[in-house]
Amino acid sequence: MAVIPDPMKAICAHFYRYASFDGERKTWLRSTILDHQLYVPNLSQLNDPADGRPKLTGNSEDQLFALLYNSPSGVLGRNPQMSIEEQIKEGLILDYNLRHHAVDVVMRGTANSLYKELEDWRIYCLSKRWNNMSMWAKYADSHKGYCLEFANVGLFFGSARDVAYGDPIEIDITARENLDGRWFFRKTLDWSNEEEIRILVPRRSAPIKMIDPAWLTRIILGWKMPNADRKMIREWAVQRSPELKVVTASYDEFKQTLRVED
Repeated sequence: MAVIPDPMKAICAHFYRYASFDGERKTWLRSTILDHQLYVPNLSQLNDPADGRPKLTGNSEDQLFALLYNSPSGVLGRNPQMSIEEQIKEGLILDYNLRHHAVDVVMRGTANSLYKELEDWRIYCLSKRWNNMSMWAKYADSHKGYCLEFANVGLFFGSARDVAYGDPIEIDITARENLDGRWFFRKTLDWSNEEEIRILVPRRSAPIKMIDPAWLTRIILGWKMPNADRKMIREWAVQRSPELKVVTASYDEFKQTLRVED
């Protein structure tokens, strides 16, 4: 079983958040610019269905019994007032189910329970640079959206960690030292082009996070964004205190890269 490395603190001077400018995302951007609010999605709202959901190793019947019966999240841990007779009864039922049903079935049920517990963690996903062409195409509506630039300052952004990419990592759920959440910062190589940095927000936290206005340093408009949308965003930026710098990306055909213009 591979060891999950400790997530590295993100050291970039700035972080970037790509988004489309449509539907409720227009409201979110207005709140970010004028009210200094960020919407932080939960796991179920992220694109990768495996995000934040570690693969579990296979365990023996005895290991699973110890986990499901004796651990803090097991029968005894969840029911501290249970009588001795009830403890014996629940233990016999659990033992019967483990020995008469495939371990794989029990592991799947355990995994589903764990994933349900993890759903209400929130993650704010960012990238290391503003000119990632694939990010503009995928998350910013094929260059019709925008990219927010944040300074790496303050408590919120100071907790940002690099995402490590590699083969899927499996954890032994019966070893509590493996349940420290490092998998939140691990993704497969399929996602490596995102060059992701992320901020983990504790479970059951509110979806809206207030930030210092100085942390948002500028907004970069996509080079294909409609003029009406550009006008709306620039009007919000002027109303903001302090006023937000707005620039527009353009595509340099000769160098085949993006640049910014005021």
